[in-house]
Amino acid sequence: MKHDEFSIQGLKIFALDDNPLDNRIIVELLKNTGAVVNTETDPDIALERLANETYDIIFLDHMMLRCDGISVLKQIRERHLCDKTPVAIITANNLVSANRTYLEAGFNAYIPKPVKREYLIDAIRHCLCDNLEEQYETRQNILVIDDDKMNLLIAKKILESDYSVKCVSSGEDAFEYLESCTADLIMLDLRMPGMDGFEFMEKIKQRPVLDEIPIICLTADNDHDAESKCFELGAQDFITKPFISEIMRRRVHRILELNRLQQELQDEVSRRTLQLNQRSRQMERLTVQVMQTLASTIDAKDKYTNGHSVRVAEYSREIARRLNMSEQNQQDIYYIGLLHDIGKIGVPDEIINKTSRLTDEEFAIIKTHPCIGADILTKMSELPDIATGARWHHERYDGRGYPDGLSGDDIPLVARIIGVADAYDAMTSNRSYRQVLPQEVVRGEIEKGKGTQFDPIFAEIMLQIIDEDIEYNLREKK
Repeated sequence: MKHDEFSIQGLKIFALDDNPLDNRIIVELLKNTGAVVNTETDPDIALERLANETYDIIFLDHMMLRCDGISVLKQIRERHLCDKTPVAIITANNLVSANRTYLEAGFNAYIPKPVKREYLIDAIRHCLCDNLEEQYETRQNILVIDDDKMNLLIAKKILESDYSVKCVSSGEDAFEYLESCTADLIMLDLRMPGMDGFEFMEKIKQRPVLDEIPIICLTADNDHDAESKCFELGAQDFITKPFISEIMRRRVHRILELNRLQQELQDEVSRRTLQLNQRSRQMERLTVQVMQTLASTIDAKDKYTNGHSVRVAEYSREIARRLNMSEQNQQDIYYIGLLHDIGKIGVPDEIINKTSRLTDEEFAIIKTHPCIGADILTKMSELPDIATGARWHHERYDGRGYPDGLSGDDIPLVARIIGVADAYDAMTSNRSYRQVLPQEVVRGEIEKGKGTQFDPIFAEIMLQIIDEDIEYNLREKK
């Protein structure tokens, strides 16, 4: 059955993947098929939905942060959720023996990544067709391709006691079989009319889902050039004709065992990679939480500037985005902006919260917070530039700032961005001595500071942001 002959109109499909982008890809691939596709990123919520709704087929991603698809399938079966609904695994594990592993784990179909529309349709067809049990026998499947019927009979006789053997007489018949069935090993005659063995191997390399199936070439020739070409095209071994039973059995067993070991190695690599990624993401979340806690602690010293650090970080990241910086640089600038005022932790609360004009001595103490912050943050080696925002966000483009009197491009780029964002939030926040300034006043101050207080490029971007904020939402809310 061809892809366009199989209709999934009206089917209700559920997909679980903790990556929202992968879920959107599935929805997009099945768009206009008439199927209803529901998705979820949280395994716990997914199980709740499966307890209350019915589906025709379920897709589970294998590698997820909180749990994997195999453990989710186990819970589905143990809790008798959607009891009769087939479940397909979606995975980047593309080794040929992976299919068998997942089927033994209880899945009804296997979908390799990167996901394509035809893979999804194949999986649905496999799950819903009547001969499902026949397609997924527990024994390993060997596909023998040879135009000589006697060779097919001999190969089947030698191997059928240990394997499930399917025999076809042409490459075209083999591809038709592989559209709806699986093979753990292909035994391929090189000399056939129509599509010969070389053309078959070239075509199979264009199908990623089939490309990893090991191939043993069958030949009566002693042609070293042909042998060399076969290995170039991906063949793993040769068996010469006439067939010798023990040699065929041993070579088939060796190739299948090698692929099993490769799959186990791949599984172990995937498992350890997942563990490392989970640990890395946990540490990243912990680092972000620590930075957010520090920022909240700093802002809590001044009851009139609650949320200041977060807003400065967000404005700084938006300026970086409009400068077409990379996503990583945007995120780094966000973190640097989050901790730009950390030095205020060393300034007495009575000075920070003073409602009247500061004395010269008090202002001198305030001016120490950039250096205090830089001293604290230089110890954070994971983000080497994180101290730059703290130390130099009060420098001025004309050189009249503090603590070092830097000017122009001598002020680090990150500090120049944060300086504009910091000034904007200062004017759009409630203070002990005044309320939020009107937007036109704020705009005028930024305009006036171009080239003197602020880098003119970054000030201009800030002005664009202000002009787009028609409702004046970018300000501190009571």
